[in-house]
Amino acid sequence: MNKSEILNQKILENSKLIEDIVFKITTEYTRGLDEIMMNCRVIFNSKDKATNEELEDLLSQLPCALYFVASEGQEVIGIKQDIAEMTRKENYNIAREKATGTVADKNTTAEMQVINEAINEVIYERAYKMIKSKVEMAQEMINSLKRVFDARRADYEISNGIRR
Repeated sequence: MNKSEILNQKILENSKLIEDIVFKITTEYTRGLDEIMMNCRVIFNSKDKATNEELEDLLSQLPCALYFVASEGQEVIGIKQDIAEMTRKENYNIAREKATGTVADKNTTAEMQVINEAINEVIYERAYKMIKSKVEMAQEMINSLKRVFDARRADYEISNGIRR
């Protein structure tokens, strides 16, 4: 293998490790929401039209799941991300202060000494972004379900001569 292939292999191995950690952290907080969203996928991939009862169930389950993901997951991971960032900066400053040589030497030494803290920061940053994305997509699903449900209700009312 040439140098480029070795580097790419190392990147793949390291990114896989970080992906697995991020996935584990994320699913700890989003498992309930993920299950509801998978249920949505099953319902909408079915050849049968989703029933009003299924729509009502999803419309009642999603906000509840979102509450816990946003309040417990997103906020807790956000705090951990902030602490990881502060720890990296603090350790960087300590390592840089102790380092000798030119400014570039001090910076390089400090950066090498906080690599683990930097990885930790990346992990929590990615976990936060993943949870945030899931929350946003679930909110979009709620809005879509509402539109479908409201359209069905309007059709029902029109067909039964109900006026508002």
